[in-house]
Amino acid sequence: MLDIGKTKYFSWLLLIIFSIWHSTAQAVELPITKAAAPETVFGGVGRLYESWHVGYDMMIMSTPHTSAHRNLGVTNRSLWLEWWPSDRYGMKGFYAMQHFQSFGSNLFDIDSRHVGGMFKGRFPINTEWQISAGIGMAQTDTELANKTLSSTMIVSEFRIGVKIFSNWVMELGMMTLDGASGDGPEDDRLGSTNYIVGLGLGF
Repeated sequence: MLDIGKTKYFSWLLLIIFSIWHSTAQAVELPITKAAAPETVFGGVGRLYESWHVGYDMMIMSTPHTSAHRNLGVTNRSLWLEWWPSDRYGMKGFYAMQHFQSFGSNLFDIDSRHVGGMFKGRFPINTEWQISAGIGMAQTDTELANKTLSSTMIVSEFRIGVKIFSNWVMELGMMTLDGASGDGPEDDRLGSTNYIVGLGLGF
């Protein structure tokens, strides 16, 4: 004889098992929140900054290493071009022009021109701010009152930059040119320490 009580028990058990299986089959996978990738300049592939930058620097205060007055203003300036094969390191070439006025009762002008290059490293703070530093060499011609001196100088710089438009960066920093006309007792110390405001365009 069929036991009706056991039949009801197994029917309820099968109904519970079917309900659990059906709920599991219909479960929807919840979306996983992912950290947003930093904005890049090449459609989201790899690079935060452009490979090439060209710019113009105004040396708003220049302190000469010779016996001359500081130069305040925008007459001391530099044009430069940078190539960054990576976001972290690159190379820079520049041409700088400077003008100073010497000490003494018979004042005369000191003009110098610098052509050089340096290796640079870049340290991003975020997508808007960056720090860069570089060191290299420059060939310098310095025109004094009655002679022109040529020398090879050590060049170093430190900059902090902020993106002001999509491809434009404004930078504040310091650039040092240090050298001498020779090793003799009558040779002159040459070069300067310069505080810079610069504007660069990346492409």
